[in-house]
Amino acid sequence: MTTPGATPIARFVPKPPDADWETVRARLMDRLAATAVPGWTDHNPVDPGVTLAEVAAFGLADLHYRVAQRRLDGWPLENRGWADDADRHWHAHLPAESLTAIASALASPGSTSAVVLEPLVRDCASAAEAIALLSRAPWSAALDAPLRPAVVALMRSRLVRQVAQEQADVVADAVEAHRDRDRPAAGDARAVAELAQSLPLWGEEIAALVRRERRRLSREALAARLEEVRSATAATAPATRNALLADGLDPDEARIAMAASSEPPGTVPEDLEDAQGRSSVWPPHPIQALTCEPVTAEDYARRARAHPRVGRAWAVPGRLRGIAWNGLPTGKLPTIDVDENAAAVTLVVERVSGSGGVDDFLRAVLRVAVGPEACAPFPDWRIAVDDLEPRRLIGDEVGASLLAEAPVLVQAVLVTDVGADRDAVVDDVRARLTAFFVAGLPADHAEPPATGVDGPWPRADQPPGGWIPGRPVRFSEVVEVVVGNRVVRGVERLSLKVAGDADFVPQAAGQLPIPKNAVPTLAKDDCLRVRFALSTECGDA
Repeated sequence: MTTPGATPIARFVPKPPDADWETVRARLMDRLAATAVPGWTDHNPVDPGVTLAEVAAFGLADLHYRVAQRRLDGWPLENRGWADDADRHWHAHLPAESLTAIASALASPGSTSAVVLEPLVRDCASAAEAIALLSRAPWSAALDAPLRPAVVALMRSRLVRQVAQEQADVVADAVEAHRDRDRPAAGDARAVAELAQSLPLWGEEIAALVRRERRRLSREALAARLEEVRSATAATAPATRNALLADGLDPDEARIAMAASSEPPGTVPEDLEDAQGRSSVWPPHPIQALTCEPVTAEDYARRARAHPRVGRAWAVPGRLRGIAWNGLPTGKLPTIDVDENAAAVTLVVERVSGSGGVDDFLRAVLRVAVGPEACAPFPDWRIAVDDLEPRRLIGDEVGASLLAEAPVLVQAVLVTDVGADRDAVVDDVRARLTAFFVAGLPADHAEPPATGVDGPWPRADQPPGGWIPGRPVRFSEVVEVVVGNRVVRGVERLSLKVAGDADFVPQAAGQLPIPKNAVPTLAKDDCLRVRFALSTECGDA
């Protein structure tokens, strides 16, 4: 006889999106261990600080899980957080506190079990008859009057869901047959009247099935126009919203459906939240992330790249020349003077299209990257906001600066063989330097290590290539570019300076500083000379 071997114990290896929990937790703990106060040395799970960190990590991982496991074609109509609490559920709303009380009542001595109660409630001809049943002994002693409607809904829920599944096609046919785009409520009433002849449910339960079918049709209508919604602009948004209304969505549905766009025209985060700041859609919309802290500097840069007229964007430490966090030009007030050492972040952005004033463009970028608070005139829809005290994110001072060019003069003597075409050598070297400043160094654009956790939405990655603002020009790199011309045997008396500076920087300095909001370009002035080497001695190069 052969005895089957026991299955060995194997370590569980989580796979995405489940792996997000461990990924987030590990990254968070590594960061805390490296940057937390020296006195915090207990990083074990029992430490309260670690517990709070793990709770935050779990919430983020849970959001990743929901996004990864669900298609978002029907979002944001699937979770109707903007509706009244009772109307949010297609059949019956059962408050959490009622469920606890019901469980205790049904388990109390002297009460009949739910197994006996459910068929009795099913056989009732109406909700009023079922509530009257619960008002008699033995139920009246166990169930208070406020609990009885919830008990009825709970006892009927199994039957309602069974009919909803088994008769889904019948309900769909009735709703479609009586669909009235001009008067949807009247069409629904006719569908309920027809279905009442064949379905073993009460009128309000049949109405719930009709409502459920209409919500399904609304999601389908949104999915059919998803690309149209996502590409909507301020000019096309009204027509798109009217088209959704014509497809059968009610006004609230049409308004929320427009949130399927990554940048809904005319929408601010508060439009998707209730008065207490709770989200009406789940997962939350990308623009709602703008009102959440903390946000990293790179998150701001990514948000800035979401502006349609921005090509590249970088988050640079300091307060640079441009527009400050409050929408005013830097230097307008002493508190927002240009200061490269200020505890602030400046978004240096490359403008790729459009015309108009630079200040207005930078304010528009800040509205995308930070929110409507970073603009002038200041918003008037917040009571506590005025021209003197606009709201800003806690602990963050974010401004914007237009990417500038720093023309670099390259002064050098190029050593070549006798007989080389001087003009051709100079032209080729200038072309190489121009291309070098445009492309930057590959090492500066290395892909960051994959983490499996990312944000914020929408993803707007930095285009590849290009010089990084403020990165100095190293003399060794310039020499390497110049000697890429095979005719050039060496470089003598190399010096650099930014146009407008008083003096050239000698090669002994090692590098040429570049302003933080600028990238180098080759100046038009020609400071290159050519010297013929009269021998092949090493000292000639």
